Amino acid sequence: MTEAEFTQFLDDISSCFMDRDFALWERRVTLPLSLITQAGPVTLYDRDALQENFNHYLSACRIMELDTIHREPIALEDCRDGSFIGTYRTELLSKGKRQTKPYTSSALIEFADGNWRLRSIMNARGHHDWTGYQPHKPGEPK
Repeated sequence: MTEAEFTQFLDDISSCFMDRDFALWERRVTLPLSLITQAGPVTLYDRDALQENFNHYLSACRIMELDTIHREPIALEDCRDGSFIGTYRTELLSKGKRQTKPYTSSALIEFADGNWRLRSIMNARGHHDWTGYQPHKPGEPK
């Protein structure tokens, strides 16, 4: 993965929420997708779970009246097994004003089916603070 490909990847995983483009999000994700949030780990095992989670993020965008999600690349590390760890800073903006403090996350990114795809995010912000929806966590009863 080149720096330019990482930047494009970050643009895609940002714009898909602003454009409400689930197909783009799906092209940039490998299932199962692991999200490590402050509320704990979340694993999305199938397309239905991915769609449901995407819709919760759209709700959070609507609640915060976001018009921009900006992800700034910080570092890109070659894991030497075909995958990369990309670290980036995220800003959530409405009319140019931050809606939350910027935060830093790291993503495990793999190449599959012609695209660089997200396998895991550490320090995913999560939609829980805005939507009130707490996802089912592995090992917990539904």
